Amino acid sequence: MAFGKKKASAAIDAAAGKAANFEITVADLARRSEKRAWWVAGLSLLMSLALAGVLAYMQPLKKEVPYLVMVDPYAGIARLARVSGDDGFQSVTAKEAINRANIASYILARESYDSGLVNERDYPTVYTMSEPDVWGAYSGERSARNPESPGALYGERTSIRVKITSVTPLGAKPGKPPTGATVRYQRQLYDKSTGATRMLDSRIATMEFVYRPELKMDREDDNMVNPLRFRVTNYRSDLDTATPAPAEYQVAAPAQPTAPVQPVAVPTPAASDAATPAPATQSPAPVPGTTQPVPASPTQGAR
Repeated sequence: MAFGKKKASAAIDAAAGKAANFEITVADLARRSEKRAWWVAGLSLLMSLALAGVLAYMQPLKKEVPYLVMVDPYAGIARLARVSGDDGFQSVTAKEAINRANIASYILARESYDSGLVNERDYPTVYTMSEPDVWGAYSGERSARNPESPGALYGERTSIRVKITSVTPLGAKPGKPPTGATVRYQRQLYDKSTGATRMLDSRIATMEFVYRPELKMDREDDNMVNPLRFRVTNYRSDLDTATPAPAEYQVAAPAQPTAPVQPVAVPTPAASDAATPAPATQSPAPVPGTTQPVPASPTQGAR
C-alpha cells in the first residue's frame, strides 16, 4: 500500500470554510458585545454622576426653617415672622394678614358703638360678615327694645371705642389655614361733650370663620366691605379676667394756703358797765402748721 498525500475534496474545503467563518463570527460577536458593554458602562457612569450632582444640589433634603414670634410689649399683639437669608424679617403669608384684617374689622364693627356711625359702618359690616344665626344674635343685642343695648345705656352723647390687644389664630394645621381666632380687646367709654375717656372693661372673643367665594352679595356696597366673602359662623365674647382693666387714679388737688388770722380788738367797757366784768380778751386762733408759745405756769409768774 503506497503512502501519499490525500487530495482535498470540495466537501472538505466547504467544511473547513464553515469552521473558519464560524470562528470569525464568534470573535466578531464578542467584539460587538464588548463594545456594547463599554457603552452601557459609560452611560451608567454618566447617569450616576448626574444623580450625584442632583442629590448634592438638593442637600439637605430636610431643613428646619426658623420662625420668630414678635410680641408688642405694650399692646400684646403677636406676629409671626420668618428669618430670611439677609437676617431680616419677613411676613409668613399674605393670607395670615388678610385673616387678621378681617377679624379686626369684624371685632371693631361689632363691639364698638356710636349713634352717628352705627347705621353707616357697624351694621353693614357685621351683616355682610355674619352667618344668619350670628347676625340674629347681634341684632337682638342692639335692638331698641332691649334695655341692655348700648343705645339704651349710653344714648347719643357717649360712644364705645374698642382697642384690640392680641389676635391668636385657632385650628391651623400643616397645609390647612386657621378656622377660628381668639381676640383680646379693651372697651373705653368716650364722652362726646367733654372728650373724657374712661375704661369700661377688658374682654376676650372667640370666633369661627370660613370663606365663601360662591356667596352672592345683594348690594354693591357689600362687595366693597367684604370682597373675599369672610363669614363668621360662631361668635362668643366674655370678660377677660386674665388681663384686668388698669386702675384709675384721681389726682388730689393741691392744698390752699391759709390766710393769717388777725387779732380781734375787744372794746373797753363804759363807766356804767364798771360793775359788769369785762370779757377776757380772746387770743387769735392758731394757724395750722405754726408753733404756738407755751403759757407760763403760775409758779413762773410768781418769780
